[in-house]
Amino acid sequence: MIIKSEKGFTLVEVIMAMLILTVGIGVISMIISEVSRKNFLSHNHTQAVIMAQNKIEELLNDGYESSSLVQGQYQNLNNPVSASGDSAGVFYQFWKIDDVRPIPRSKQITSWIQWADKNGEMQTVRLTAVCIDQSN
Repeated sequence: MIIKSEKGFTLVEVIMAMLILTVGIGVISMIISEVSRKNFLSHNHTQAVIMAQNKIEELLNDGYESSSLVQGQYQNLNNPVSASGDSAGVFYQFWKIDDVRPIPRSKQITSWIQWADKNGEMQTVRLTAVCIDQSN
């Protein structure tokens, strides 16, 4: 009696291997897509925080008596702006100056940035600081 040794894979083994490989590639592509989306959102969020912080620092550096700290709500005249402040960007920049009660000679500065994410939903970053007149 001659025993024949068979080498290779059966059709079922090949199909199962292809199925596992396809599912694995699908899962990896979904993960990469989600990471890419989150990275884009994170990048815009970081840029918005920097822009809001820069506006607050600019207003604080002008000093308490500055005409830029007059009570009211303002917006960047170049809206929408880019992260560098140029017009034709995706960010909308706003800020508000309020007198702080009951603290005398102090003003609250609120700076916020808005933009639409990839889904068209509005995102907002809002920062607040207080400017106190220290001339006395």
